[in-house]
Amino acid sequence: MTDEPVETVEQKLARYATVIGLQREEIDRLRAQVAALTEGTDDAHSTLRRIYLNEAESSNARIKAAQASINYEKSRLENAPPALELTAKPVEDLATLVHRRRRRVAALEGLPPGHPEYLRWIEREDGTYPADDDTPNG
Repeated sequence: MTDEPVETVEQKLARYATVIGLQREEIDRLRAQVAALTEGTDDAHSTLRRIYLNEAESSNARIKAAQASINYEKSRLENAPPALELTAKPVEDLATLVHRRRRRVAALEGLPPGHPEYLRWIEREDGTYPADDDTPNG
């Protein structure tokens, strides 16, 4: 025979009651967690986010949730066409610009818009005028 003390029925019942109480607490905790994850109008990403931010979760669960949600949080970079087709104009110093504009105003003074001399002073896209081609020192 063994010298182990024999457990009485009352002791067994008390031990079982303790185990049942602990199980009930765990079940209640898990039910609350499931309710928190499934309540409301949360989408899958919100649920994954809540899991990986919850420090009470296991590290494996948090890592898996973070991996699953990364594509929704950090979109992949894709090639996109440029929004505008821009070309830089050469920089012109202020003195040259003022001199050119004053010559233009003086040449256009008193001319009607359809006059042939008027057309020589309409600015090109590059910022020059046809009349600049005629002047020796531009």
